[in-house]
Amino acid sequence: MPLRPIILAADERYAMPLATTLRSVIESNWRDWPFEFFILYDNFSANVQDEVLGSIPAGSAKIHWLPVDSGLFTNFSAGYELLSKLTYVKLVIPSLLPERLSRVLYLDGDVLVLDDLEPLWQTDLHGAPAGAVSDLFLHTAYLSKGLDPARERADHFRYKTELPRVRNYLNAGVLLIDLDTWRKERISEKAFDYLKRYPASPHMDQDALNSALDERWASVDPRWNVQNHYRKIRLGEPGRPGIVHFVTRAKPWLAASRSANAGLYDSFRCRTRFARTPKDKLADASVRLLTGIKNVLKRRGLRKKSEWELGNGMAAQV
Repeated sequence: MPLRPIILAADERYAMPLATTLRSVIESNWRDWPFEFFILYDNFSANVQDEVLGSIPAGSAKIHWLPVDSGLFTNFSAGYELLSKLTYVKLVIPSLLPERLSRVLYLDGDVLVLDDLEPLWQTDLHGAPAGAVSDLFLHTAYLSKGLDPARERADHFRYKTELPRVRNYLNAGVLLIDLDTWRKERISEKAFDYLKRYPASPHMDQDALNSALDERWASVDPRWNVQNHYRKIRLGEPGRPGIVHFVTRAKPWLAASRSANAGLYDSFRCRTRFARTPKDKLADASVRLLTGIKNVLKRRGLRKKSEWELGNGMAAQV
């Protein structure tokens, strides 16, 4: 079987999630060894690169480290604190990779791969530059409520500049890319044109890609980018995600998020060079407990406030 090139991007702050994602790919696809990973990076020391390499079994993959100057994206929004400007690097993937590659899989660093990727690789893109899954929170969720996604997104983020009004809004965390078609249709150039017009676009590279790929991306099976990670996922259950994507700030490695899948995530992380120490586990348990108490108190406070407001409203009517 030919090597399956997979692209990820990270700076040193994301070394642990990067290593954990790589480990999940390797363990869930052991029949397809060796893999070929291209890591697009900025501010990533050689020592930490070695720790990432040491996090996967010997002979399971070849890793190419490709430096990227995040200064290229200085004029664009950095988003929230868990992100870096390197998120924009997915826009220039075709210009950084060797010409011998024709199809690649891009993965965000906050995913776990839980199944054999071959069915995803075999997806027919029907001549489109990329395949993706609709964004659950920024498009599908609004449509299911009978709301206009573009208007509701704009209202939600209180962003007054026009957002990309597209037929279907994709999530850019998992992209199956046809490099030749992408280059031919100048997708990167179109995305950068959008960002020059709207440099503070709230969903940054994802908004830019939606503008550039409008009606030119193929829909892949939703199980390859499952964004509803708030219920507990079990590896042995039927219909489990092929790829689970921990969207939003609720990352499973952050104890304060009280993720239902913190244990699942740690089951891969614990076999990397970034495994939690007993001290880390104790600290995380304390944070989860305190956060849980705060959440309960907050809910009680909100309920009492609501009861008080309701009572005052009824009194005023009398």
